[in-house]
Amino acid sequence: MVIREVARVDRTDRRKSRTRAALIGAAQRILATRGTTEVAVQDITDEADVGLGSFYNHFASKPQLFELAVLELLADFGGALDRACAGMDDPAEVVSVGMRLTCRLAGSQPQVARVLVLAGPQFLIAERGLAPQALRDIVTGMGAGRFRVPSAPVALAVVAGSVLAFAQIRLSPDSPAGGLTDADADELAATVLTTLGLSAADADEVAHRPLPVLQAPG
Repeated sequence: MVIREVARVDRTDRRKSRTRAALIGAAQRILATRGTTEVAVQDITDEADVGLGSFYNHFASKPQLFELAVLELLADFGGALDRACAGMDDPAEVVSVGMRLTCRLAGSQPQVARVLVLAGPQFLIAERGLAPQALRDIVTGMGAGRFRVPSAPVALAVVAGSVLAFAQIRLSPDSPAGGLTDADADELAATVLTTLGLSAADADEVAHRPLPVLQAPG
């Protein structure tokens, strides 16, 4: 009897986890395709293919769901960046790789890039996600003497602002500044590295090193 009860609880927990994941995935897709959170709860549950009542079993409000959806998306990408840079001992390369791969999202995964552009400014001050990760790498670079900037937050503004602007422009190919490419992402990284204190030659070499492949969680 106890075994049956435990199995029943396990099935219930798995079902709840699947429903919650479906709602988060639906919110991410809505952000990516519609570029707004101004949708009805019914739209979200339809996209998730779950019952309307399921929404409030997991979330108190739409803002709570969309905030978590963005945080999870950025955390997943940030984790992939960390794994890609795990063997690197040059903090300038770590920052460069983060910039180059994030900028490339606009070409390789435009839906993810749209979420980043839409939510980026808000999550620059979040305690989780790409901004704290970038700040950590900048502080490491300052401690190693690779970066010479007045403060880490100033450096973060330069790095994050450049990446967000690049992604926004690349996602808008018909704009006057459109037509950006992966090669331009490398040039952007080199330019930012010089701003952080590297020589032009050093920055150019670092920003054109072979890129690691992003790996999904194993």
